[in-house]
Amino acid sequence: MTLRYAAVAGIRAFDFGDERVVFNPLSWDAHLLNPAAAAVLDLLADGAQDMDGVENYLRELLLDTERDEATAHARRLVDELAQLGIVRPLAVDAAANR
Repeated sequence: MTLRYAAVAGIRAFDFGDERVVFNPLSWDAHLLNPAAAAVLDLLADGAQDMDGVENYLRELLLDTERDEATAHARRLVDELAQLGIVRPLAVDAAANR
């Protein structure tokens, strides 16, 4: 079984310079995201991605000297966004994708 991640439906995002405030109307929580977290949230709002998709997306955005750390950044950001309740994991049966 493969895990994919998606943004939670109904969240609202407001840009404030380099940062973004995200409001979750289900929990009534608001969160301040840095540019990297906001970029990952945008990606996952456009459609569900597996961790490899998030890693590859970040690798394109990072500076050359940071690209080796894309895997760690992707995992940390997805985990943090999931803990905040604005990203959710989706289980996808690998056999159904064949």
